[in-house]
Amino acid sequence: MGKLKKVLIVLLVILVGGYFYAGYYVFEIAGKVPCAVWEAEQENTPSNFTVPDGYEDPDTGIFLEYNIDPEPYFIPSYETVTIPSDGGAIELSAWWMETNPKGPTVMLIHGLTSSKYSSGILLSAGILYHEGFNILAIDMRDHGDSTCEDGYYSAGQRESDDSAASLKWLVEEKGISPSNIGIYGQSLGALTALTTPAKSNNFAAMAVHDPPVDFETLVKEEMIYQGFPSFLFYPTSHYSRIFKGVNITEVIPATALPMGNKQPILIFNGMLDGRVLAHHTDDLIKIANDLGIEVEAYRYDDMRHVQSIWVYTDEFSEAIVSFFQRNLSS
Repeated sequence: MGKLKKVLIVLLVILVGGYFYAGYYVFEIAGKVPCAVWEAEQENTPSNFTVPDGYEDPDTGIFLEYNIDPEPYFIPSYETVTIPSDGGAIELSAWWMETNPKGPTVMLIHGLTSSKYSSGILLSAGILYHEGFNILAIDMRDHGDSTCEDGYYSAGQRESDDSAASLKWLVEEKGISPSNIGIYGQSLGALTALTTPAKSNNFAAMAVHDPPVDFETLVKEEMIYQGFPSFLFYPTSHYSRIFKGVNITEVIPATALPMGNKQPILIFNGMLDGRVLAHHTDDLIKIANDLGIEVEAYRYDDMRHVQSIWVYTDEFSEAIVSFFQRNLSS
């Protein structure tokens, strides 16, 4: 029995070690972010930025030209500011673009591995700024010019601390009323926006672009996209919780939105999105309807991930400007 017991203990150690190694391996690949600005966007600023020429569809090989002149969206004057998060342990780099002191203001949140230098964020900033909105474009931790905490993203858990800190900065440093603040987020920025009510309600409305919603499902789908079996979600989640101190499903839109003030939601969704599948928008609409939250959605059968801003720019502009004009105090 003693020998058998030793064999069983060794097998158990091997199984547990293999389980957590699998979690470590996937976490290292899927969770790592560069703590930097993407090289192609490093010269972008609100006053002068470039935009993509187009997009080559990976399935058809067809190149879709965007044909956008960015110059009308340039913002001549902006200020680089630093916003403390986590009691000052994290310093968030942001661009403040003021057109109307204490007037309607929109905070912009970029996607995974992106930054405030993103042409999509800057195009959105220009659209809103030239319609009279103040803009705060932030770099979340481990992105852009902000503090590199550990080089991993946390599925909106710590990122929502950053959005809450930025909202606090707008209220306390700029004197802007929460009823006059909106949020616009792309991809991970959209998830961050949707989880923000668990940390702060210093805002009155949010617009989200291809938002992840059911995060466990999202991670499983992302694993399949990257060539991993979906069941590896479980060791990855346990590894993150035990060794990184982050429960990646602790705060999700389904639990955060009930903690909000029924802030209305505007959604843009590309139905061909292969990273954040279209059912996430269905999930969000259902959550909002069940909670009595006003929700408006623009869905595009021919668009992929956060692509509609480049192809349907005029419609995007009209929709997001009108939405925030209606839902933020003047």
